Amino acid sequence: MKKILLIGIVGTFVFAGVNFNKGVEYGGLDKDAAAGGVTVNGTMGLNFDLNDSMSLGWDTGRGMTVDAAGPAGVTVRLGYMGAKSSIGVGYDWWSGGDAIKTTIGTSLDYSTSGGGSDATSISLNLGWGF
Repeated sequence: MKKILLIGIVGTFVFAGVNFNKGVEYGGLDKDAAAGGVTVNGTMGLNFDLNDSMSLGWDTGRGMTVDAAGPAGVTVRLGYMGAKSSIGVGYDWWSGGDAIKTTIGTSLDYSTSGGGSDATSISLNLGWGF
């Protein structure tokens, strides 16, 4: 039974849609120059579509991710990396391509590691999927 379950899970990832993304994350937007100011980080990620409206993946900025389709084309984004968790929204404002689908979008994420520390970041993302 365990082997059948394992084959079923692996099979869903093998035949699932795969999406790669590269982004630029702008953080520390609420800090002044004395407190460190704005930070700019590059991010990369990989997502596997579980169905038409949900994906599971990994992102260097958010860690393990679950992305779900929301209303009006908005994507609800959940992330977990160690002690830091995040929630956010994203919107792809351009998409094209037939064989390799390309998207350009923007995301707004709120993250916290507890203890009164929190951060908000804006990301510009370029994605490829098939």
